Amino acid sequence: MRERNYFNAKIQDLIQREAGGAGMAFSSFLTPEESAEAAAICRNAGVSFLLYGGYEESERKILAVSSLDTQQLKECFPIRLIEVACAHPDELSNRDVLGALMAAGIRRDVLGDIIVRDGLILIFALDSITDFLLQNITSVGRQQVHLSEASMQLKIPEPHFEFFRITAASLRADAVIGGLCRVSREQASRLIDEKRVLLNHCLLEKKTKEVTAGDCLILRGFGKWKIDACDCRTKKGRVVLECRKYS
Repeated sequence: MRERNYFNAKIQDLIQREAGGAGMAFSSFLTPEESAEAAAICRNAGVSFLLYGGYEESERKILAVSSLDTQQLKECFPIRLIEVACAHPDELSNRDVLGALMAAGIRRDVLGDIIVRDGLILIFALDSITDFLLQNITSVGRQQVHLSEASMQLKIPEPHFEFFRITAASLRADAVIGGLCRVSREQASRLIDEKRVLLNHCLLEKKTKEVTAGDCLILRGFGKWKIDACDCRTKKGRVVLECRKYS
């Protein structure tokens, strides 16, 4: 509760700074759950805001409170992009890169998404920490690395997905989760009770909540899925869901 109150106070502070004539106010990088909560606070306060992490599909985002239009505001975000060069990029993981940054004393909230995909290693970071990273990070895992600043216009490799289809008795969250994780409905209900399920980056608390096309489900310990379609039924009346799992 104390952490949540502190977070709410930080968002309220951004709102007050913008209202006080700052023109725009930015947070540090937020987790998807924090982004959802920050958006709700801003909507309740009736203020204009934008969540952006450097590219459209980013997971970790910065909150900007401002009345500027979207394109103008995106150009003002204090985000820089770093490219990591090394001899064998495919041998490194996201965890390797994050571990090297944490070992250097870097806080997670000054870092956005870390992308290790298709031979590229990219780090989105706050402007205030970027020069330090460029000058001080020289190894990741067992490899020597060279960091350089990349253009924010660089095309970001798309994530890899596994596409598949499941059927469920209904669109209730517990029924869908059971199908995604290949567990019983009772086990799926237990996952929800244990607060291990996020729906659209918000904690799922009601087992009866229905899933719709476009929803994102994250099950801690199992993975992350997106529901592409759920408007068909089998001859026996079961719902057919077209899904993708992030790999």
